[in-house]
Amino acid sequence: MKLATVIFACALAAPTFAGRVITYTAVSTTSQEDANNAAMAGVAKQIVSQVNVNQTFIKNETIQNGQGKLDETFFSNNNVKSNIKLKGVTIEPVKTDSKKFKATAKLDMDEFTADIQFQMKQIKRDIENLESSARKAIAERLYGKAANDLQSAKDKLPQYERLLWKLSQVYPLNESHQLHHALSEVENMLLAKLAGIKLQGPTETFALTKSEMPEWNVVVTDNQSTLPNFPLIAKQGRQTLAEKRTASNGTATFLLRKVNFETGPFSITVLPNLPLAILKASGLDQGIEVTYKVSRTHCDIRLTCNKIANLCHATEEALSKRSIFAVHDENAPELTVDFSTVAKNSLTAGNNVLTSYDIVISFTGKAANYRVSTKGVGKNELDATIKAVQKADFTDLQKQLAPYCK
Repeated sequence: MKLATVIFACALAAPTFAGRVITYTAVSTTSQEDANNAAMAGVAKQIVSQVNVNQTFIKNETIQNGQGKLDETFFSNNNVKSNIKLKGVTIEPVKTDSKKFKATAKLDMDEFTADIQFQMKQIKRDIENLESSARKAIAERLYGKAANDLQSAKDKLPQYERLLWKLSQVYPLNESHQLHHALSEVENMLLAKLAGIKLQGPTETFALTKSEMPEWNVVVTDNQSTLPNFPLIAKQGRQTLAEKRTASNGTATFLLRKVNFETGPFSITVLPNLPLAILKASGLDQGIEVTYKVSRTHCDIRLTCNKIANLCHATEEALSKRSIFAVHDENAPELTVDFSTVAKNSLTAGNNVLTSYDIVISFTGKAANYRVSTKGVGKNELDATIKAVQKADFTDLQKQLAPYCK
């Protein structure tokens, strides 16, 4: 077995970043490739050595209002292996008089870390600009813009920390890498202003006969006066119904056309349209409630159904969801319901064979002449028809019966 011998020779008496260029010379008795690889590995090892020495001088990475956020333990896991891929490294074979192979590797550390350092500088500028913009917006009472700028700046802090950690693995950090900002101070200024904000909406409970509300206003004030250009959002449950900004008189007008008319909750929540973290910190996350009650139209009919009882009962239940009720009042208009079905496809679900049907549901009488086409799937024709009735929408039938409804 032929044994390969690699001899390392450091070009510098002590590893330093003088001129921000690292050099390393290696000699191999085996091949030029071995010498090249050994020289590159030597550069990587110098990075490890120099980074480990220098990082002990970096005690705080981020300064917030004079307080350090990350201390030296953040860099305690520096570990650049000798097989690191070094961007920008150059390897020069060196001629020798012997049968040995020699190579010198050089690495410009500024070039090697240029991408990361450029991104870090850009984030620094972005945070600085956003902080300045937020301060100006607070002074101009543009609290929505201030909150968005502040949140955007805070979102960039973890990005900077991740880049700093990457850089710390291969580059000795210094004061220029520290991130100075006063976002906490800006946030306290903003929260102090938001503490004086009040929302005032309608005090009456609206009575609705359909899923549309009449126009109503919300007035926003702060400690000075009415507040223009303030962002608001109207929500019902998790659904956003509208987003508005107050006009010059501090008033936002809402005209909501699709509020919940069936099951509730019969209320609308209006709150500042601010980033969630700032909204909660301000105590404005409860907003104000605008309530309404539902007054449904009641339609009585005499329903004639000459089908099996289960199907007739399902029809009455489905109609009642649209406030159409089957009664035994002789003064109520009479409607006859009928069903037509056409079998389409069959499919197997486990041990059951299900069949799909095209189904037409018809209502005839002097008060209305209405038909709706739908589909149903079931174990048999009756099962499929009942399921089709249960999911049918009888809104248009209710409209035809309007003259007979109370």
